[in-house]
Amino acid sequence: MAKSTRARAKQPDNPFPDKTCRDCAHSYDWHNRSFHDGHLILCRCPHNDKSQHGKFCKFLSDAACITFKQRQ
Repeated sequence: MAKSTRARAKQPDNPFPDKTCRDCAHSYDWHNRSFHDGHLILCRCPHNDKSQHGKFCKFLSDAACITFKQRQ
């Protein structure tokens, strides 16, 4: 099978490279426990580009986006 020659879209520089969705105050509705050790793995975000106000879930371990706000 031939490899795709299309280049990936360039991602903007992330100002929070060491932060995740788990650290963000905007993440809500944490759900779905891991089978391995029981920690929560999914959340919803109102700023997710691909969703319509939280229609789709994100992983709590995803890199923080540019709308990141530190959780208290």
